[in-house]
Amino acid sequence: MRQTGIFVIGLILAAAGVFLGAWWAPFPVGVAFGVVQGRGRTAISLGALIGLLAWILPLARVDVTYGIGPAAASIAGIMGFGRQGLLPIVLTLLVGALLGLTGAWLATAVRQVAPQSINRVK
Repeated sequence: MRQTGIFVIGLILAAAGVFLGAWWAPFPVGVAFGVVQGRGRTAISLGALIGLLAWILPLARVDVTYGIGPAAASIAGIMGFGRQGLLPIVLTLLVGALLGLTGAWLATAVRQVAPQSINRVK
């Protein structure tokens, strides 16, 4: 239950940050999640999921409110992919997932290395 609660709180914080314009919010939330989560694989996987969901929610809101299709097709055209609007959406969600993943990975890596270097100094 504790892990689920931490996951939900992290998701709420990351999504709120993205909603407020802090597109990078899944990264620090991923770092915090990586610090408190005991297992590295779990932290990295759930950190990526937090980043993905934190970016899906605002995109879904924009789609419901305004319709995201024309904007995505325009961005795809600017990127040189014709009018394939799905590609910018997939790339956007990939960036969100990578932000959460790298944040959790960084914290997990530091947490695993730090005790070893402290023990060598003693």
